[in-house]
Amino acid sequence: MKYPLLLTLAAMAFLSTGCASVVTGTDQKLTFNSEPDEALVTVSGRVLGKTPLTVAVDRGSNQTITFEKEGYKTHTAQLSTTTNPWFFGNFVIGGLVGSTTDGLSGAMHEFSPDQYFITLRPDTPTGVSTSKPRKIKEIVIAFSGELRHQLASGGGEKVDTILHLLEIDSAEKATTIQALNQIALANQNDLELANTIIEIYEVQ
Repeated sequence: MKYPLLLTLAAMAFLSTGCASVVTGTDQKLTFNSEPDEALVTVSGRVLGKTPLTVAVDRGSNQTITFEKEGYKTHTAQLSTTTNPWFFGNFVIGGLVGSTTDGLSGAMHEFSPDQYFITLRPDTPTGVSTSKPRKIKEIVIAFSGELRHQLASGGGEKVDTILHLLEIDSAEKATTIQALNQIALANQNDLELANTIIEIYEVQ
C-alpha cells in the first residue's frame, strides 16, 4: 500500500508546482545584441551586462529593457511575451492549483522573440548614421527569414539592397548571391551572418 501512496504524494507535489514551472522553468535565456557593441543592458532595473550578451532572464510580463552607451541615445522598450504553451497543460494536468502557481512564478509567460538586436542612435542633432556595416546588420536582423529565402531562390529586393551596400556590379551579381547563400547556410545566427558578410567583403 505504501508505494501507491508515495506515487500519489509525488504526483500531488508535481501538480502543485505548476506544469510550466517544472517543464520550462521560471527563467529563459535571451540574446541581446546592439550596433555598436558594448551597450549596457538593463531589464526592469537589473543590470545584465554589455552586448553581445546571452543571459537567463526571469519570465514575467510588463518588463522594461534598456540599452545604454555613452555617445548614443538610450533605447527603452518592453520585452514581448506570449503565454507559455505548457501553461495550458495545467488545466488538464494540474488544474487551478498548478495554473495559479505558474501565474505567480511568471512561468506562464514566454519571451518572444528570444533574440534582440538594437541599433542605437548617435547622440547628435540628427541622430542618423550612414554606416554601411550598420545598415547590413539592420537588414539581416530585421528581415532574416525573407533575406535567407531570397538568397536561396536567387534574388529579391532585400538581396539587391545588400548587393548595393557591398558595391557588387551586375556581372558579379549571380555569383555573389550564391556565395552569400552559402554563408547564410553556414551561419544560422543572424548577427554572425551579418558580421561574416561585413568581414568577408571588407565593408567599411
